[in-house]
Amino acid sequence: MRRAPRQAGTGDRTSLSLPAEPAWVALARTAAIGLLQHRAGGAELGARLASVVADLAGAGLSGARNQDRLRVHFDVGTTSVIVTVELRRPGRWQPGGHFLESRTVSLDTDSTRSRRGTGRR
Repeated sequence: MRRAPRQAGTGDRTSLSLPAEPAWVALARTAAIGLLQHRAGGAELGARLASVVADLAGAGLSGARNQDRLRVHFDVGTTSVIVTVELRRPGRWQPGGHFLESRTVSLDTDSTRSRRGTGRR
């Protein structure tokens, strides 16, 4: 795990870069739970965040190839965590070969918002 440089007005960003294989989703789930334990989140909130990570990663892995990389970004703010999962394919970009989806998990309530994107950022 690496922490990206902090920018003005944003929360903390923690990112994982993993092989695009189902076995690595467990590591991403564990990272989500540990991330909220350090932020004084409850066990229920950690389980909800881990579930969101598993859902997004599963959706991304459905179209993955062997050489792809699964990137999971956690943007932790004061009231929410934005989880972004993307699938990166090395070499030339091909339409439909890139997956990008985000969900926001509120730290206050039981709400989750979703945002899906495709194509290159």
